Amino acid sequence: MTETDFLRCTACGRDTDIADVPSLCPSCGEILDLHIAPREREPEVAKPVGLWRWADHLPHCRPEHRISLGEGQSPLLAAPRLAGDLGLKNLWIKNDSIMPTASFKDRAVALATSLARNYGRPGLVLSSSGNAGASGAAYAARAGLPLVVFVPASAPEAKLRQIAAAGARLVTIDGKTSDCCRLADELARARGWVNLTTTYHNPYGVDAYATLAYETVRLDPDVVLLPVSSGPILAGIMKGYARLKAAGTITRIPRPIAVQSAACAPIVRAFETGGAIEPWDHQPTIASALNDTLAGYEHDGDYTLSWIRRHNGAAAAIDDDTVRAGVRKLARTEGILVEPSAAVPIAAIPTLIERGLISRDERILAVATGHGLKDLSWVEVEADARGLSPETDIFALLAS
Repeated sequence: MTETDFLRCTACGRDTDIADVPSLCPSCGEILDLHIAPREREPEVAKPVGLWRWADHLPHCRPEHRISLGEGQSPLLAAPRLAGDLGLKNLWIKNDSIMPTASFKDRAVALATSLARNYGRPGLVLSSSGNAGASGAAYAARAGLPLVVFVPASAPEAKLRQIAAAGARLVTIDGKTSDCCRLADELARARGWVNLTTTYHNPYGVDAYATLAYETVRLDPDVVLLPVSSGPILAGIMKGYARLKAAGTITRIPRPIAVQSAACAPIVRAFETGGAIEPWDHQPTIASALNDTLAGYEHDGDYTLSWIRRHNGAAAAIDDDTVRAGVRKLARTEGILVEPSAAVPIAAIPTLIERGLISRDERILAVATGHGLKDLSWVEVEADARGLSPETDIFALLAS
């Protein structure tokens, strides 16, 4: 079996041909779930390195159309010094910040771009707070396809430069991420382009992020901590673990914990109240990659919540000062520099312990999603001394 994969609407149940490369259900506009037909496993010796190592578990794409920059199979690192500081027995970090464009988005974008090539689509479009735009620009260049990126004008300058450097058409919008998302949808429909937006508007992202589960299966974590905006990364890793359990590879599925910025926490609010997602009033936050109010696509948050509740997970939010402290602690204990949004799960650990959402004895996995070099605007350089003469007694200075 090869090209018998299909997309099923999570609301009305309509099945859609994957070759149509849609964003949302053509009937009701709700989220599509990818169903992958069983197929013969490739011999281990023939499998490539990276994302496409898991081709047996991804939608069918002819090898000549698979676009890769070396994404996937990121380091899984023990964090003993940080664990000691936090009073934990077992803390691990899946470091997706070292992906080709320095964020986890490369997994979803690589897969969707490959499918665009596979099914002969003429162009790509996406909405982004910065990271997905940088990823899309690189993979579009690799694939030789045009790309238009809609980005809020408030996105970090370094991310905008990364998008522009790869030659994508960059359009900054004086508005929210949800405004950019609407424009990307409209352009995709008008031109027949593939929408790479890494919300659930890209129905292939969830299965791309499922590869995080395949790459961490031997760790057998009790709990997985994830930074969450709309949440496909959480749905993806949980879908991956669920597949592994169904196959008999593992006997249990870890609990997911979604962590958001307190300045933009629609999923946390709904989790705590037991209700449905309501749009968040826009506020600035240092965790810019998580600053998505979900206005106009609240169902994205509801779908993420369904995965959290199904697997006895939780959600929590922390303020910007706590995020800053988390970035510093991770860099100074383990040498891993991540952007503020990626540090949110690590920074939240004391709060999660205090609230009884995790215990110190558990095996904890945190996913680091974006590199620190993407956003250093918040860092103040604290030099021990400036403008010294070369004749200065350095040993005396450093001894003080």
